[in-house]
Amino acid sequence: MRSKTLLLTAAVCLLVTACGTKQNTDSASKDTGKSTDPAQDAKKVVDTPTDLYIAYPGAGEKPDLFMQRFGEQIQKKFPNYTLKYVPRITAEGTNYFASHIASGAPIDIMISSLGTTTQFLTNLKLESDISDLIKKYNYDLTRLEPSLIDIQRQLANGGIYGLPWTSGSIVFLYNKDLFDKFGVAYPKDGMTWDETYELAKKLTRTDAGTVYKGAAFQFENSMGTNQLSAPYFDPKTHKAKFLEDSFVKAFDNLARFYKIPGNEPPAVAPATAFQKDKNVAMFMGTSGQIKPTAEQVPNWNAVSTPDMPQKRGVGFQAAPEYFYITKMSKSRDAAFQVLAYIASDEYQEWMGRTTAILPIAKNPDKLMQTFGADLPGFQGKNVKSLIPRAYAPLTVTPYLTTGNSEMTTALKDYLGGKDLNTALREAGERADKRIATEQGK
Repeated sequence: MRSKTLLLTAAVCLLVTACGTKQNTDSASKDTGKSTDPAQDAKKVVDTPTDLYIAYPGAGEKPDLFMQRFGEQIQKKFPNYTLKYVPRITAEGTNYFASHIASGAPIDIMISSLGTTTQFLTNLKLESDISDLIKKYNYDLTRLEPSLIDIQRQLANGGIYGLPWTSGSIVFLYNKDLFDKFGVAYPKDGMTWDETYELAKKLTRTDAGTVYKGAAFQFENSMGTNQLSAPYFDPKTHKAKFLEDSFVKAFDNLARFYKIPGNEPPAVAPATAFQKDKNVAMFMGTSGQIKPTAEQVPNWNAVSTPDMPQKRGVGFQAAPEYFYITKMSKSRDAAFQVLAYIASDEYQEWMGRTTAILPIAKNPDKLMQTFGADLPGFQGKNVKSLIPRAYAPLTVTPYLTTGNSEMTTALKDYLGGKDLNTALREAGERADKRIATEQGK
């Protein structure tokens, strides 16, 4: 209760003034990167009373989500730190954190998905290379899923802005009751897309007046993290690449399922159709849908996402989120201890066990042994399949929202009768215009 009071009080304080702060641990001092005893240095840092200002745009003006996912565990680990939540004020629109920044108070840590890193970090000129801190505290990056670090190297031109706290990805969940109802064998790990397509056809039918769909997808998320690593846009020109061969193949592979008679996109969100209405047999969506599925679909299970023929054993791209230390921070050393803890097996095991959020370890097998163990509905489930044998290489774009939006429209046009190339060409033309307008602002 004390920690929530601290954060809520700080949230109000931040809107008016920078407030008084404790002594900050400033790693911008002259000895940064010259440690001779990383463990002793870290102990000294965590023993020093320090204020840390943390922004989590995904939680907006409500600190409860931050507290549940991170804050309570951070304060247990670092009792000398006082966490001050920095809200993203809805009334400020896209002028993110303007009142806070204007107050003169810092943001030490920004928590952001890869897809919104441009929006909440680099567009605000808050990025800061933490390579010096990684070296100073001898942090081992090789224990983390390589693709999550590789994409940071791309973003930071060889440096690194932050450490991940979740990998995320598209997962393959299914409702065993519908397979049993229609006498169809359950899906298996390592299936191909063609095999999955045949299953979808068998399970798409009308029974006693109810239309059952074989498969449904969170389509735009699946395209944005497709297994062929086909990007939405050119990383330099930001021009749409929707007609590139690999992109067309990825789109067609998913869209063909919705061409199965009776398996058109659900009238409601695919996750709702699968979890609440229970008229979808197989569902592929973001890993955030694992816990709601366990809560709402009693007889669910999971298998690995289907293999592309040219990419056997390769899943979708990860959809990671990161803890970033900003250039505003005057407490970089203290902030780095938080990053290292959030990326540690200690926190990652707690996170998976209590919240069913996917870990970031290069070798996650041990962590997955307790995944969801404290939650109802996870006992006996094939949770190890939720993480692919290999993630597809990550792509990133500062215009992810535009790409996702145009995928939704392109799918609608394609299913409405336009040929595939026309639907994608027109989507690309619209995207290029939208981005040009955005760049011209």
